[in-house]
Amino acid sequence: MEAHNHFTCIAYDTVDFLIQSKYVLFGIYLDVKKDVRNIIFNRETLPHIHIGNLLEGEFGCKSLEECNVVLVMKKKDFEKDVQKLIEEFTDTAFPASGNLAISVNSSVSSKIIDTKTLRLIPSSIRERQHECGVCAIGFSAKKQILISPDNLLKKFFSVGLIKKGGI
Repeated sequence: MEAHNHFTCIAYDTVDFLIQSKYVLFGIYLDVKKDVRNIIFNRETLPHIHIGNLLEGEFGCKSLEECNVVLVMKKKDFEKDVQKLIEEFTDTAFPASGNLAISVNSSVSSKIIDTKTLRLIPSSIRERQHECGVCAIGFSAKKQILISPDNLLKKFFSVGLIKKGGI
C-alpha cells in the first residue's frame, strides 16, 4: 500500500482522530499513573504537549480505555511560529534530534484506510474547520477525522485553549 493510506489512529468512543503516519516517528505507551510533564527519550528532554483533554473537550468524545500515549514527531513538520509557541509553552528547547512529544489519554494504533472514504469538509465551513486542524472527515463504524497536528496546535494556542499546567 502507498504511504498516504497509512494513518496513526487515536481512538475515542465516538471518533477516531487520524494523523498521516509519515508525521509520527513512533509512539510510546507510558504507565497511566506516570507524570508526563517531561518526556526524556534517548537522553534528550523533548518539548511535550498533552492534547488528550483538549480533543475530548472540543470534539465531545471520551477515552475508550485508560491509556497514556506519547507520539513523537519532528519539529520540521510544524511551521516556525508553532515551533516557537511549543518552546514557549513547554519551557523546553528542541533537542538536537528535533523531536517533540504530543500525548493523548487514549489508545493509539496504526491503520490502513482507503482514502476514498474520507471527504473534504463542506466549503461553507471548510476554512473554520481547517483552522482547527480538521482536514477531512469519514464515516465507517464511527466518525473519522483527519487532523493536521500543526494547524490544531496553532489554532488552540491562538485562542488560549491550551494553558500551562492544564488541559
